[in-house]
Amino acid sequence: MSSTSSSSVVADQTAMHSAIKQASGGWKIPCANTWRSLSDIVIDWSIIYLSTWGAYKVGTWMAMLAIFVIGNRQRALANMLHEAGHQNLSVRRDVNDWIAKILLAPALLNNLRLYRLQHARHHAWLGDPAHDPDYLPRVTRDGDRWLTVYARILCKPSIWSSSMFGHLTGKRLTQRERFAMVLWWILSEATLGMLAGKHFALLFLALWTIARGTVFHLITTFREMTDHYGLRPGGIFRYTREIPDHGLSSILLHPHHNGYHLTHHLYPHIPYCHLPTAHAYLKQLPPFNRYAIVCETYLRGTQASVIGWGARHA
Repeated sequence: MSSTSSSSVVADQTAMHSAIKQASGGWKIPCANTWRSLSDIVIDWSIIYLSTWGAYKVGTWMAMLAIFVIGNRQRALANMLHEAGHQNLSVRRDVNDWIAKILLAPALLNNLRLYRLQHARHHAWLGDPAHDPDYLPRVTRDGDRWLTVYARILCKPSIWSSSMFGHLTGKRLTQRERFAMVLWWILSEATLGMLAGKHFALLFLALWTIARGTVFHLITTFREMTDHYGLRPGGIFRYTREIPDHGLSSILLHPHHNGYHLTHHLYPHIPYCHLPTAHAYLKQLPPFNRYAIVCETYLRGTQASVIGWGARHA
């Protein structure tokens, strides 16, 4: 099973490289843009802090809105960590990694080394239950609708724990790595306390934690399922959905163009900001048009991303 999964992944990538070479004599993959990456990350953090400030000044109803906004931007930051894992934030490996280690990974309770190792296995052994760390076992039962299946996976303790605690409670971190993660939070909270007051710092921590266990978990689980769940393993095309940008819904569920998952698996080193252009280019190639699973909506119609989740689609 594992060797078959790996070879079929390579076969799909090879077929696309061959198609591109025949169509244009080769295609130069766009380079990462450090300043674009940094500006997007800074905007995400600014939205989080402004939401916290609004809750701090206004009160309970604003805090509820802040939890939703923070959870969404946590997903956005996690998508940027995903880009860092592929060295797509900067052409310089050291700059890419420092951006992730300072602005992304510890905030999300993740370790860049471990994240990169696990995610490389996901790409190499896509859909292999024994080797793909992101593989979601099928839990669909007769008569299930997509929402029932989503709720069932959403409520699995291991899935929630992964959303809530990241790598922090796992056994694969060294003591030094775990300490560095905790130290980052201590220093961040201390800095917030000095700049905005201890009550603001405590409110930020509370809102961040609540958002992580609720909105972030809801979005992350849905996003993970749209990527691959309900499809049959056997290569990138068979086991990966492509969900082009859909305006506001994509900003909420797939920030930073993360819905172009098929394009990403075919070409992991295309930076996130170039994925829409890459998708448009690949659509001109016969193999992509023949085999790609492109979902034009999330929930409705015959090309919805939830097709295949349940025994019935409704």
